[in-house]
Amino acid sequence: MYNTIMARPIIKEPVSNEPIKTQYPIGHILNAFDRCDRCGAQAYVMVKGATGELLFCGHHYDKIMNSPEAYKKMMGFMLEVVDERDRLIENKLVGSYN
Repeated sequence: MYNTIMARPIIKEPVSNEPIKTQYPIGHILNAFDRCDRCGAQAYVMVKGATGELLFCGHHYDKIMNSPEAYKKMMGFMLEVVDERDRLIENKLVGSYN
């Protein structure tokens, strides 16, 4: 199992505005006790910034990243992103009879 963690390199003049996407072979970082800051649903995305961290369910993270204004603000805040939304797909596959 792999977690997708995106981190922006901490240097004075970044080469790119896009975070670096890396996969680390570790267990899940987020669990059922981690809740979305917007709605209280289970969080599958953690965004770490210089002033703290934000937790989002898949729906609210997608909503922020698809809004141009919110995307710009998020990119200015984020230093690292832990994205475990692939667990939603795994959970759906557990109950399928394919």
